[in-house]
Amino acid sequence: MMHRLLTIATAALVATAVPAFAQAPAAGAKPSPIKRGADGKPDISGVFFADGGGSNQGLEKRAATPLTPPGRGVVIDPPDGMLPTQPWARAENEARRAPERGYDDPTAHCIVAGVPRSIYVPSPFQILQPPGSVVLLFERMSWRHIPLDRRQHLPDGIRLWQGDSLGRWEGDTLVVETRNLNGKTWLDELGGVLTHQATVVERFIPVDGNNIRYEATVTDPGAYTRPWTIMIPLRRQNTELLEVACLEDDQDLPHLKDVRDAARAAVKKP
Repeated sequence: MMHRLLTIATAALVATAVPAFAQAPAAGAKPSPIKRGADGKPDISGVFFADGGGSNQGLEKRAATPLTPPGRGVVIDPPDGMLPTQPWARAENEARRAPERGYDDPTAHCIVAGVPRSIYVPSPFQILQPPGSVVLLFERMSWRHIPLDRRQHLPDGIRLWQGDSLGRWEGDTLVVETRNLNGKTWLDELGGVLTHQATVVERFIPVDGNNIRYEATVTDPGAYTRPWTIMIPLRRQNTELLEVACLEDDQDLPHLKDVRDAARAAVKKP
């Protein structure tokens, strides 16, 4: 529970007033040009922060409740901003919102957040562009390696927390297709559902030298009736990536376990 309450407090600030280090440039400021490498492709390397507007607590627009902060809403397709969730997945999402289910969120156990959630967890991440690859480094000591020169995904029987990602350039847009997900990650802290059938296509679209438009289209016939897309601005940060030792500093998990165990004990009582 503390894990959720602490996150709610910080996420409410993010959702209502974007932190100064992640804000868009001041009105009238001249945008910086897009940097380019020797091959002419955009150089998007650097440290970035997602202006997620509370996405880590839900992708749809929402008002604040006693247990959740408000959310700006980042779903751009369907046009109504609502995820086209199948009834069973909506029911599972609602069940995961119970305080005792906070223990089931893999990130509470310091497991990676998955795709696309790793992008909008409210902490900075770093993009590297070594030859033939793009690498994403995340503060909680996880990473994604995205080859640009491989055309075939891993065999379908291999399933990974971060999936298998292949990248390519379409003009100035970096397109990343991820398959082979294991279906165990949550889309957000309140239990957004993603199954092993999902394919995620991300687009990193440079706006200028300091801003990227991030889009992710999820096709998951196991949980949704049609594909859907989110859009989140990414802002370059003038800082270095810090190392967050999640396991050593994870003081929330015992509290989450206490809440879960108390709920289970209450059910067992005659």
